[in-house]
Amino acid sequence: MEWVAFARQQQPQANGLDEAALLDHGRLIIQEIAADMRRPEDEAERKAKSEGHSATASSSPIVPSRVHGRERGRQGFGIEEVVGEFRALRATVLRLWTASDRQPSVEDLEDVARFNEAVDQAIAESLNFYLLEVDRTRDLFLGILGHDLRGPLSTIASSVALEKRSGRGDPGAADIVIRSVAQMKALLDDLLEYTRSRLGAGLPIDPAPVHLETFVRNTLKEIEAISSGPVLRFEAQGDTHGEWDARRLHQALSNLVFNALKYGDPDSLQVHVDGRLADTVILTVENTGKPIEPSLLTSIFRPLVRAGNEDVQREWQVAGANLGLGLYVVREIASAHHGTVDVVSNYSVTRFELRLPRSFTAAIK
Repeated sequence: MEWVAFARQQQPQANGLDEAALLDHGRLIIQEIAADMRRPEDEAERKAKSEGHSATASSSPIVPSRVHGRERGRQGFGIEEVVGEFRALRATVLRLWTASDRQPSVEDLEDVARFNEAVDQAIAESLNFYLLEVDRTRDLFLGILGHDLRGPLSTIASSVALEKRSGRGDPGAADIVIRSVAQMKALLDDLLEYTRSRLGAGLPIDPAPVHLETFVRNTLKEIEAISSGPVLRFEAQGDTHGEWDARRLHQALSNLVFNALKYGDPDSLQVHVDGRLADTVILTVENTGKPIEPSLLTSIFRPLVRAGNEDVQREWQVAGANLGLGLYVVREIASAHHGTVDVVSNYSVTRFELRLPRSFTAAIK
């Protein structure tokens, strides 16, 4: 069968696969298509099917075309090869149909049209599950990579810190290495959060009592030491006590501050905590500078979306800014606390506002 012949040509994906593996679900897919052709359909269903959106399609994940796409993703086939298999299947069936002895009739034209519609539907479903499998494999790889890199990174940080305390070597060089390690750790942290959410694990948090004013002051001091940038201005109002995951808030605040340092005027950066509301504490990071493009404001918290001038290069580019994950992680942290994060940006100010329920226990009721 041409399906097998085409699949066998794909190297190195086809290496080690026998004929049964190469055929995979080809026979079952043909049976699936034949069953689809026997079902009644109206014009709306025909149009939807030709676009790969059949309303009558089964929702089961074990439909042959879906399983085939998932298996080809695991076997390393490219998307072009997966589509090519269906092209080979279509060409084989139509050629055999043309070569048959029976006289063509009007009904044959209807059958050919329905056959092509059913193949289109099968391709769409197969590719959907193929892409899901490829995405899952990629996310697993990124998650494992990010996790495994943290070990040697911690070793480097500990060794440099020990060398600096001993008084040997150049303290300035040690500080550069420490800042670089902090950059890499921030990137890996954001990468791990991204892959965890992509794999459906959610963002675990461990809420505990936090005095947000003290927490923010300490975090900003750490950022100043890492970035060697300007002194960060901070003010607080009202009662800033609450119940949050301090580690996650450290990550969120760092991402917002480093994002502002990278894209805005660093000398204008201000951080503010407002605890005057009874049930909510508001953490704000704002700066002046070139505003975020209006077209990006609706998508800026999505993964892999970058804001501002990408030509900007600064020493403090950390916290996911280079990966386009920093603001996505902020949104996930806000959501995990049952809070929100919003942005306003114009030529006067760019302001990120993180609203956190004061009590995590009360927020989930």
